[in-house]
Amino acid sequence: MKKSVAVFCLLAVVVTLGACNKKADDRAESDINWQLISADDLKEAIDQGESYQIIDIQPEADFAKGHVPDSVSVPAYPVDTAELEKLVSDAVPDFADGDDPIYVMCLGGGSGAKRTISIMQEEGVAPERLYIIEKGAKGWPHKELWVTD
Repeated sequence: MKKSVAVFCLLAVVVTLGACNKKADDRAESDINWQLISADDLKEAIDQGESYQIIDIQPEADFAKGHVPDSVSVPAYPVDTAELEKLVSDAVPDFADGDDPIYVMCLGGGSGAKRTISIMQEEGVAPERLYIIEKGAKGWPHKELWVTD
């Protein structure tokens, strides 16, 4: 009987330790068909007066240094904690209505943007509306359009 209890306790400890070490799934690795838009194509959309929305997840200080006109700041970069994910979730109602494309600007056009899109899709935004701005703010070549605060 004592052996059974000891084995059970040891097994419980092993299972608990294994569960604690398990890394949470990264939204950036979700099985999503990521859509991209280049800076040149976005500039053309701006120049043509096309309708669109931009969610800019850069940290506040980076957003103040420069962003695309009419961007909505949601300083959630890198969107890797529950608190930062909530910032994106809370912003979804501002973007959910309509059919306009939604362009996601992050620092580099990678994981932060992917995590943002994953959350927005989970919150009901149509996947075909969501695009990552390639190379992000760091790679934005059209500084003549850059707005600073």
